[in-house]
Amino acid sequence: MSIPVYDKEGKIVESEEFPEEFNIPPHYNSIFDHIRYVRNSLRRGTASTKRRGEVSGGGRKPWRQKGTGRARQGSIRSPIWKGGGVVFGPKPRNFKTSIPDNVKKLSIKSSISQKLIDEKLIIVKDVVFEKPSTKNALEFLRKLNINSPTLVVYSDENGEVKKSFRNIVKVTPLFYQFINSYEILKHDYLLMTKEAYLKIKEVWGNDWESFDKTNCYWKKSETYKWEKICFSCL
Repeated sequence: MSIPVYDKEGKIVESEEFPEEFNIPPHYNSIFDHIRYVRNSLRRGTASTKRRGEVSGGGRKPWRQKGTGRARQGSIRSPIWKGGGVVFGPKPRNFKTSIPDNVKKLSIKSSISQKLIDEKLIIVKDVVFEKPSTKNALEFLRKLNINSPTLVVYSDENGEVKKSFRNIVKVTPLFYQFINSYEILKHDYLLMTKEAYLKIKEVWGNDWESFDKTNCYWKKSETYKWEKICFSCL
C-alpha cells in the first residue's frame, strides 16, 4: 500500500510505501493503556491539603467535657470545625505508571493506522521556510486544505518548523522522538514531514535490538544502561 507525498504547494509529487507493520487493524486496548500512561505522566501531583495535625490552633480543649450542654469537643482542629483539618485530602504523589514496550509500540502503530483509515494522514516532502514564519505556515496549511486541529511531526533539530507552527491555534508541532498515541488521536490530522515519517517507520516498525545505540533516539542514563528516549521523555 502506498500513500501520496505532497509538496509545499499542496500537489502530489510522489508516493511512499506504507509499511505492512503499520497497516494493521487498530488495537484499541493498547491505545487506551498508552493514553492513560501518557496522561498520568503529565500530571504534576502537587495537590496538597492540611490534615488536623498540620493546621494551626487547637492547643487546648475548647470547653470542659461536661456541664455546658454542648457536644463534647477535644480540639478546634477537628475536621468538623471551620478552619479544621481536611479528611482524606490529597497529598503530593507520583501518578506515573508503566506499560510494556510492546504495548507502546502496538499503540503507536494502531494510532497511525487509524489516521490512515480515516484518511487524515498527510506526508509532505519537506517543510522548509527561509526563516520561521507563522504566515507561511498558515498558507502552507491552507494549500493542503487543513482547517482543523493538526499534529505536525517534524525532524528538524534546528526548530524552524516548530517556531513556524507553534503560534497557530489548534496546531501542535512535535519532534518525532516524542510522538505518542495521545497527541496523535487528540488532533484531527496527522501531518508528518517525509524525513520524520521515515524515522518513525524505522524506530517503530523494526525490532528494538536492531538499532545502533549511538543514534539520536537513544540516550545513556546515569546508570550507564541504554534507554529509549521515546519512552523516557514522558
